[in-house]
Amino acid sequence: MNHNHEITFYFVRHGETQYNLEKRVQGHSDSPLTEKGIQQAVCLGKGLAAVPFMAAYSSDSKRALDTAKKVIGDREIPIIQDARFREMHFGDLEALEEAKLPSPHQHFFADLYSMKNLEFSSPGGESLSQVFRRTDAAVKDIIDTYPNKSGNILVFTHGVTLGNYMMHLKGDREYPVHGNCSVSIVKFRGDDYDIEKIADRSFLENC
Repeated sequence: MNHNHEITFYFVRHGETQYNLEKRVQGHSDSPLTEKGIQQAVCLGKGLAAVPFMAAYSSDSKRALDTAKKVIGDREIPIIQDARFREMHFGDLEALEEAKLPSPHQHFFADLYSMKNLEFSSPGGESLSQVFRRTDAAVKDIIDTYPNKSGNILVFTHGVTLGNYMMHLKGDREYPVHGNCSVSIVKFRGDDYDIEKIADRSFLENC
C-alpha cells in the first residue's frame, strides 16, 4: 500500500528488570521492573511529555507493558498489545545466567552479536531473521492502520528485537545496543523511511 502521510515511530526498550540485574537470558521469559527501571520509565515519560502520540503499541511481555504504563502516566493514549514486538525467543537458554550457559552454548551471545549468521539461533529459539520478519510485519500493519493520518506512534519493545530491527533498516551488520528506556526514532513516508535517532538517551537527561 502506498502512503503519502508520515508516521513517526518512537521505539522504546523497556526499563531495567530483575533479570537484567542478574544477567539472565530474558527473551519470552519475564521478570519485573526494578525500582530503577520504574524510575527510568517515569523519567522517559517526562522527556516525551511534549510529543503528541496517536497510540502506543507494546509487546505483551509484562516488563514492556509496565514500562508503557509508567511512560504514558495519566495521558489518554491507548495501549495496544502485539506479541510480534516480543523479545527474541532464546529457547532452551531462557532464564539461565549468561555466565553459566551450558556447553556448547557458552559463547552464544558473542556469536549472536557478531551478526555473521542471521539464521543463527539457540536450541528451540528464534533466529535474527525470524525476529526481524515479525517486527517488520507489525510495523507495517500499524502504518496501514492509519492510511490517511500523519502522527507519532510509541512502541515498547526489547533490546535484541529493537537492535536487530534497526540494524536491518540501516542495511548493515553493525548491531546497535539499546540501553534501558533508550529511544530510536524512525519516520516512514510511503515506502521510504528516515532514521532520526538510534538508542538515544537524551529524553532521560533532565531526570
